[in-house]
Amino acid sequence: MLENGIVADRSSGTPQGSPISPLLANIALHVLDVEWEKAGRRLGVLVRYADDFVVLCATRARAEEARTRATAVLGTLGLQLHPEKTRIVRLTGGEEGFDFLGFHHRKLEAWRWPGHFYMQRWPSKRAMSSIRDKVRAATDRRYVGYSLETAVFRLNPVLRGWGNYFRYGNSARKFTTVDRYVHMRLARLASAKHGLSHRNWAKGSRFDLEWLSGLGVYRLTGTVRRWAMAHA
Repeated sequence: MLENGIVADRSSGTPQGSPISPLLANIALHVLDVEWEKAGRRLGVLVRYADDFVVLCATRARAEEARTRATAVLGTLGLQLHPEKTRIVRLTGGEEGFDFLGFHHRKLEAWRWPGHFYMQRWPSKRAMSSIRDKVRAATDRRYVGYSLETAVFRLNPVLRGWGNYFRYGNSARKFTTVDRYVHMRLARLASAKHGLSHRNWAKGSRFDLEWLSGLGVYRLTGTVRRWAMAHA
């Protein structure tokens, strides 16, 4: 519960994932936005969505000071930084990267201009694990008695929604990985339906890409919009 912008009751609240959670986070953390405009801008650029935020700083000393200031501001609200998710990373030369809003952000060297590094983003390991879990669930062996069209009907909305979010970035390779995994899982399910051993999804096999295309599976490959802004 909030009183004058301060968390007064920490014993109850809105469950994470509720549609109103981002709104409540924005109300509570507006204090952080205001304080950063007043005194934090010299330390770095604050980028925030709901209760997730990063601060982009020019030096490690500024990053450490920014963490201290953010901790102090959140403390006035009865909040604290997550000890496992809060860390300082060095982006120079692609040494480290960080996850934010489902994307992994890291600088990579341009192959056309050696020595020049540019920030890129693609689905994080957690995001990749999540989509694999959903594909696995939709193609589980327990659905062997249903038609493959039923599996595709379950899969396509999941793939389209996930792809629409992550297509804003450098996600082409990750999209290809997901497409290959979907192909393998469907071929494995089809093999089980026909009493065949192995997955039978290699080129020239019974359940190849031509077979997959005939099922009408939504393909992520080719849907990346590289130059668009990432959104939340």
